[in-house]
Amino acid sequence: MLRLLIISVLVSIALSFVEPEFDFSRIGSDEFEAHLREHGFSEEKIRQILPEQVEPNRSGKKKNRAPVPLKNICRFEECAPREKLDVSECGFKMSRFQNVNWVVTPVDPGNTRLGLLNAYSRLSDYLHGANERKAYLKRGAPAISTLGYNNKTGVITGIDLAIYLPYELNHTLPAPTNTNVFLEQWGEFAVYSRAFGELKFGDVPSPSLYVKKQLKHLDQALKNANITKYVRYDGLFLQAEYNIFGLYVFGRQRDEVMRIDDAEPITRTRIVDN
Repeated sequence: MLRLLIISVLVSIALSFVEPEFDFSRIGSDEFEAHLREHGFSEEKIRQILPEQVEPNRSGKKKNRAPVPLKNICRFEECAPREKLDVSECGFKMSRFQNVNWVVTPVDPGNTRLGLLNAYSRLSDYLHGANERKAYLKRGAPAISTLGYNNKTGVITGIDLAIYLPYELNHTLPAPTNTNVFLEQWGEFAVYSRAFGELKFGDVPSPSLYVKKQLKHLDQALKNANITKYVRYDGLFLQAEYNIFGLYVFGRQRDEVMRIDDAEPITRTRIVDN
């Protein structure tokens, strides 16, 4: 009987990977809410995670869901410590990330969408045992993509992908076994950010036209506020992804495009050589 039970469980797990593709593109869907309930979330917590859907516009199409407030996500995920700065106006907010550890891997610039998927796979492998101790490690939020944008061609190229590691700075982390995965300590850095919500699952993690649109809105908001001295509008920008249960599983609850404040740039130090 025990053997049959074990076999039944294994078959169920296997089928969960081969059943028809399940669309979690709309995080407010009944299916998504059902999964939250299955994981023990109360109705009150579900309402905290899922803001009310914006009413349809005149064309009858629903607008994109508003981004989930950061405080709601960080009730369930270990978020990188981030200090809100008093430099927020219409269209952007300014904040400072604290000095913490990240696991990082490069992104293939030739195919940013596939490159980001492959990069996430490498980082996930590290967290699930592809390290010198074969240890399972905690994953924090957010994942931050470093991207380059060419204003003339409209092309976004991937540079690297990093996931926050919620451990003390003096904690000894195991070295990755993949030579394209690295452990880094990032010093404090300041960003100007614009949050948005609910990209379609099929676009994940494609830097779509919607991401470019949000970046354009951020840049315009900064210019309207006369914040131009320390911000470069060509080239480098960051995209931070916050999601309960891990990346690319149930859709994304919060994305942010970010411009780095050159007065407080990122200093990155490799902490483990593999």
